Amino acid sequence: MALRVQRSAALLLAAIVLSGCQGGTFGGGESQSSPNANPAITQTGTQTVRQRIQQLRADQAALNSAIAAQQNQLAQTRSKLSADASAYSSLTNGITSRLQAGTTPGNPNLVNDWNAAQAKLDDVTLGVGTLNSLASQVTTQASVAGYLLENVRATYSVGGAVDEDHRNLRSIESETTRSMQQIDRLIGDLNAQISRENGFLARERTNLAALSYGVNLGRLGNPGSQRVTVTNRRQVPLQ
Repeated sequence: MALRVQRSAALLLAAIVLSGCQGGTFGGGESQSSPNANPAITQTGTQTVRQRIQQLRADQAALNSAIAAQQNQLAQTRSKLSADASAYSSLTNGITSRLQAGTTPGNPNLVNDWNAAQAKLDDVTLGVGTLNSLASQVTTQASVAGYLLENVRATYSVGGAVDEDHRNLRSIESETTRSMQQIDRLIGDLNAQISRENGFLARERTNLAALSYGVNLGRLGNPGSQRVTVTNRRQVPLQ
């Protein structure tokens, strides 16, 4: 009976030692594995980390692609806004010059120019709507980038990683940080552009209403407190 107890104790001690060796192999990487270690444990841990890194890298690439697309959309929208504003200014300057020289009341040519100017101002309004939508998308990307960065940092503590895994994580972390900086700049650019365009619209709506009054008179005039109502957005109100 004493022999059986001693043998059981020895088997238990061996199991504990073996378990300790396997645990050392799992945490220490692939270069110093024990001959008795279960290869499935190390392989599972490393594969889990690698899969997470692959997913994080794919998420980072998608984030970069989205930021690039949004930067491109901002550039295109800015270009169109500039062209619309330039066309609008050309039309309103022409109307102003004709009214300064004096013309017939409700001159059809000036009515057409006024309608065209109104259309360009409407295009600017649509452009501001595009900027607001883009700003909302970029704000969402900021949340995505923050969540990605949290996941990257959490992966450092996942067991089964080797040095190369952590080098990859540091690379993704650095790229994500740069992406967040790009997003911050993009949000700042959008807010500034939206503010400028809203100011332009506020001024030119007043200016266009005054030009409508002038076209009706055939000369420049000050509507004063008289409220100018455009019943049809595409026609200058005739009085």
